[in-house]
Amino acid sequence: LDRSSAASDVYKRQPEDGKPDAGATNPTTAVVVAPTGPAKPQLSDNTCADLVGMEPDALMGIFSPGRIECVERRLANMKELQTTRDKLSRLLIANAEANQDWETWERLMKRHLEDISRADPDMCFRYALHLSKKGVAYGEEVIRWTGYALENKQKWTGDVYKKRLYHLYRVRTEAAAELWKDAEQVLIVEPTDENEARTDRYRALAKEYAREWLDYAKASEQGTERPLQLCLSAAGTMAACQE
Repeated sequence: LDRSSAASDVYKRQPEDGKPDAGATNPTTAVVVAPTGPAKPQLSDNTCADLVGMEPDALMGIFSPGRIECVERRLANMKELQTTRDKLSRLLIANAEANQDWETWERLMKRHLEDISRADPDMCFRYALHLSKKGVAYGEEVIRWTGYALENKQKWTGDVYKKRLYHLYRVRTEAAAELWKDAEQVLIVEPTDENEARTDRYRALAKEYAREWLDYAKASEQGTERPLQLCLSAAGTMAACQE
């Protein structure tokens, strides 16, 4: 389900100054001002039987609390077909996204990918990209979900495949590089064998992922400057990035 702007609440238009019409002969007579512009969408009803019929409401972000509860009850029913639970979950995700309720969106995406299905590479990639913006503490999760997206990359084709795969490699490499740099800082403060091993592990990951990104960038004739920079940083030599 694609992203769409959230619908506004229903409103009532009032006279601009709150005063009676100056041309009215009776000052006690109420002035009725008709609404102008397109009608605002109402919140959806509380039913959730029609999967296709609910899509427009989800894309506008106007699911009522009752409908959300209804969908959640169906999701909790393990007798529902897996394909049905997948569609119901996507409706809730689309509704949260349309409302730009990113806290709810993140929670629903995590549940979908953990408990329902992680076969959609777009969903895995979007979730990884979202987590990557939250800082180095989420680096391991970013690597995990980009990995799942890569497992199903064959579902993309043509130019979509080319661009998505490039950005997957980018997000994964940058997450590993941030983890490595963070581990180095910890090692400086606490020079233990454990922290040294952790730093070495993340550096090796950064090098491996950067090299894979660089190789794909060359093969697909896309930008090589950034992957080469990260490869050199982690590997330390040009030879390690060109062999």
